[in-house]
This record gives sequence, C-alpha cells and structure tokens, in this order.
Amino acid sequence: MRHRISLLVLALGASLAGNAGAHANERGLDRRNFDPEVPACVNFYLYGNGGWIKSNPIPPEYSTWSIGNEMRERNLRLLRQVLEEAATQDAAPGSSARKIGDFYASGMDEAAIEKAGYEPIKADLAAIDALQDNAAVAALLMQWHARGIQPLFGFGALGDLKDSRMAIGYATQGGLGLPERDYYLKDDAESAALRARYRAHVQRLFELVGIPAADAGVQAGWVLELETRLAKASLDKVAMRDPGNYYNIQDVAAAKRHTPHFDWRAYFDALGLDGLERFSLAQPGFFREADQLLAELPTAHWQAYLRWNLVDGAAPYLSNTFVEQDFAFNGRTLTGAKELRPRWKRVMDATSSQLGEALGELYVARTFPPEAKAKGLALVQDLQAALKARLSELDWMGDDTKARAMEKFATFTPKIGYPDTWRDYSALRIQPGRYADNVRAGIAFEARRDYARIGKPVDRGEWGMTPQTVNAYYNPLQNEIVFPAAIMQPPFFDPAMDDAVNYGAMGSVIGHELMHGFDDQGSKFDARGNYESWWGEQDRERFEARAGQLVEQFNRYVAVDGLRVNGELTLGENIADLGGLLVAHDAFRTTRQAREGRPIDGLTPDQRFFLAYAQSWRRSYRPEALKLQVNTDPHSPANFRVIGPLSNMDAFARAFDCKDDDAMVNPPSARVGIW
Repeated sequence: MRHRISLLVLALGASLAGNAGAHANERGLDRRNFDPEVPACVNFYLYGNGGWIKSNPIPPEYSTWSIGNEMRERNLRLLRQVLEEAATQDAAPGSSARKIGDFYASGMDEAAIEKAGYEPIKADLAAIDALQDNAAVAALLMQWHARGIQPLFGFGALGDLKDSRMAIGYATQGGLGLPERDYYLKDDAESAALRARYRAHVQRLFELVGIPAADAGVQAGWVLELETRLAKASLDKVAMRDPGNYYNIQDVAAAKRHTPHFDWRAYFDALGLDGLERFSLAQPGFFREADQLLAELPTAHWQAYLRWNLVDGAAPYLSNTFVEQDFAFNGRTLTGAKELRPRWKRVMDATSSQLGEALGELYVARTFPPEAKAKGLALVQDLQAALKARLSELDWMGDDTKARAMEKFATFTPKIGYPDTWRDYSALRIQPGRYADNVRAGIAFEARRDYARIGKPVDRGEWGMTPQTVNAYYNPLQNEIVFPAAIMQPPFFDPAMDDAVNYGAMGSVIGHELMHGFDDQGSKFDARGNYESWWGEQDRERFEARAGQLVEQFNRYVAVDGLRVNGELTLGENIADLGGLLVAHDAFRTTRQAREGRPIDGLTPDQRFFLAYAQSWRRSYRPEALKLQVNTDPHSPANFRVIGPLSNMDAFARAFDCKDDDAMVNPPSARVGIW
C-alpha cells in the first residue's frame, strides 16, 4: 500500500533535500555559512558551507539536513495552514478542497486510527489465508495490481521508447523489501547483520497482526528466501539505468509462453485492459524466475510473502504500534533518523502524495504568481541560449552528429511552476475518519488513471511532479525540462538576489536538467523523444571515452567508512552537474553584473556564482543515510557534486586563484570536459 513499484525513471534531476537553518538569510550569500579556515582551493564545499554545517545539526527526525530540507520545512508550514483551513472550512461536497481537508483530517484523527488498529487490512489478510494453491496466488496478485498494490513486479504506463507519442504498458522487476538487490547478495558482516534485522522486522510486523512468534519467525524466513531469489534474478542498479533494459515488446500469447504459470490475458482483464495485446515484458530473466517461483514454492510461502507486502505497505497508516515498528527499521536502521516525524508532517506528505495537484493548486495560488512563472521562463531561455552556443562550438563532435544534437536542442520544452490543466479528482472518494482506507483509495485512483493511459496518445501536458515538490526533472521521452513552483523560490531563485546567486543556484539546476538530454542515457533519445541513436560511430566513441574519465574521477571519491562512490551508477547525474554548471556560468557571463565585475561584500561576481552553486548543495548526512545513498542512489553525495565539477573548471580556478597542484584543480591529464 505504501509504494507502487516505480517504473522506468530516467534521468530524474537534482535530488534535493534541505531547511533555512540557523542563518536565516534566504536571499543572497551569508558569510556566516562559510568556513574561512578551509582554503577555497583545498575543499570548496567546506569553504562555502562549513559554517552552516557546524551551526545546523541534523534534527532528530531527519537522516539528512540540507538546503532542500530548509525549503521543504518552509513549505510544510504553509501547506499545514492550507490543509488545516481546508479541514475546517465548509467546502462544497465533492470539491477538491473538501477532499484534501477530509483526507488530512482523517490522518490527524489519532483516536480513530488507534481504535481501528489493523482493521483496514483484515479482509485482505483473510483473503490471503483462504488461498488454496498457487493459481489462486496469481489471481490474488492480479486483483491487488488492479488496486495499485503491486507485489512481485511493477506495471504502469509510459511512452513507447520507439514511438514516444503513444503510451504502452511496461512490466518491470520489483518485489523486494530491502532497498536494492545487492542488500540480499553481499556476504560481508554488515550486510548479513542488516538482513538479520530485516528478518526480525518482518517477524515483528507479522506478530502485530496476530501471528504467534514462532510461526511469524518461520514466515519471515520464507519471505527473505523468496525475495533473495528475486534479487538474484534482478538486474543490478547500473544495468537498470539503461533504457534498453526496459524494452522487450511481447504480445500476450508470447508473454504467456514465457511465464506459463502467470496468465497475462487474465492480468490485463483484471486491470480493465481487456483489449491490450502488446506490452513490454522488461527484464525477462526476472519474470522467468518469478514464474518458476510460482511453480515451485509451497502456497504457504506465497501467503507469507503476500501477507508481508500487505502489512509492510499499510503500516505507516495504521495504529502507532505499526507506525513505530515501521520507523524502527525503515527510519532508524536504514537511514539513522533518531525520532519519528510529527504526525502532521507525515499526514501532510500522504495528502500531497494522494491528492498532489489538488493541494498544489492551492499552494500555487499563495506562492507563485504569473510574473514568477514568466521570470523563471526567462532564466530558462538564457540557459538554453548558452547551451546552444556551447553545442555549436564543440571541437570533438563531427558536423553530422552536431547537426542532430542541435535538432534535439531545438525541441526542448520547458515547464515552469505548475501544469496548465489541473488533474481531475472527481472520481476519488474520500471518507471522513478512515485514514488507511483513504490512502488505499488514492492509490487505486492513481492506478486506474495510469492504466487508462495505455494505448492512447501521450498527454504532453501532464506533469510527473507536483508544484509543491522541491525538485526538478528531465523527461527524455518528451524532451522536456520541468521545474515545479517550489524550487523556483529563495534561496534558489529570487528576483531580489543578484544575478550571480540566481545563476549559480537556480541556473545550475536548469543547466543540469538541460544536460540530462545529453548525458550517457538521455543522449540515446532523439529529437522526437524516441530511443534511437543519432550519433556517428566515432563521435559516440569520443563521448564515451570522455564519460569514462568522469567515471574514473568519481570512483576515486570515498564517501564513508571506505565506501566509494559508484562512478557508473552516478554517471548521468555527474555529466549533468558538470555540463549544467558550465552552461550556467556561460549564461551568467552575459549578464551586466558579470560584465561590470564589481564586487559585492568583497566577492567578485564569479566568486559569488561559484559560492551560490556550493551553497545549493549544502547537506549533512547521518552515516546510515550516506551509505544508503551511495548504495542505491544515482546522485553522488552532495560534497562531491561540488568538488567534482568545479575541479574540472578553469573558470573556478581563476576565480579563486587556485594553483595547478591544489586539491580543487584536476591535473590537465585528468581534467574532464564533455559538453
């Protein structure tokens, strides 16, 4: 219930998280955030952020603390006011305002939630208990997927990689309770200890739904064994970055032959897709193993697995014993967070997840006037002009490939702030006082909406993030860059700030998203958004050689306890960081502030630009959270997102008078330049 398996997430943008901190100046640069004891040319990340890090300890309810958390906390306070007003006002029945108010109020009704216990999932538990054989297991899986609860594998709509105008269905590997396949497969002592804690967590949640401790322990073992077999059949996190590993078009009959114990015709009928004949059976090796498990495992093992998926997904929305146990593992153990977040924040996140655009419409009305959208678009256009100039001047790319690159550049579509048409929630029923049921209703509503897109033209006006999300993304299938209203706020963007700060912070985010269109995976999509090579053979070889240098650079960085950054996993984001910063600096150099060169607060325009960039990545981690990010996340840790790109930039070295042997200057033989 908590998480539908996400499907083909390509080149998501700046992974941000952060709060306004002790130094509450949200506009411009604040010298109190610097650490003058660290030379700029030795560690620019600490030079620009060391003071902030020292004076902003991680709050106990968080596993990391950063500029994004700062912005989110500001948003949380505003959204809380919006939600509490919606919960108390007499809005029209069936209106979006009434629905978000009723949803939020149901989540805040702790007495009703405690009284219900795990009543909201008892009917599903009984259905699991009644299963007689594995054919019935498969049938129940189909019923759950129709409701958006997706054990074993993920399924959803996305543009056809070969014809991005049309949405098709993709079935993708999934079914794991730990964050990533390698958590099941590594044989070191730390990994083994984590698996033991995971098994104990599964057992404890089983006990909370009435299973005796001894039986719960046995069933937890079955869950871990089943998931381990799925993990062994899963592609690793680097392979899952390759779009080609998502595209394996099958007709229903062929898919049935591939998985003889799982009837895809019956599956699509359950999802209301009775006319569907073709889809992508991605990662076929995974589905072969999943089918083998349906043939081999005793039904009791599958019952335990389904029971676990049900309870695990529902736990955050049930009574406090379930919430606390969920946090004990997913919070304390995996991320190092010390305290559970206050209920109002958790409920607000759930409301934003299930009624995101309804809440976003109210958020935009208070925070993002039309003139802000216009100013944001103007900044994007400045960055696009800088990128066009940089592409035209590439010396390593041949003319034919460069012409195709320019053709792709010409089709970039920016989206700023919020969608032109808001999502219609009229079919979603929210019931006062029934929090878990409302969460399930929201998940089912989104599943139906998603499945209904299959076989139809892609809606190019649709957004993949809500306006209140502090983030941004690039969608390669539509060649679009998207910036929600929440990120177009101080300290990333503010017309009252000088250009150096706006271009160094928000400009680098815009440049980052633009460059995703030309990273190691985005560059495999053409101007129409189709997965099709547009490269000359030698040009692609030169590109990959340069990208390989960036892999080697990031492979050298040690994040925590000897754990190194995975340069292959993070390559797309590292290319976007480096290229995006170069493009943002090119655009900044055309501004009046840069041309005139007058210092502000003792800092030159270029120094202010690079300090604003460093400030945009300030972030502190608990060790557990940092390990989790390095093991699973395609984004490098924040300090390396500053050190890595800047050490390749001559303009940075000139701005701070760095010498060739300084730590922040890569030697010429190792200096990376791609776009």
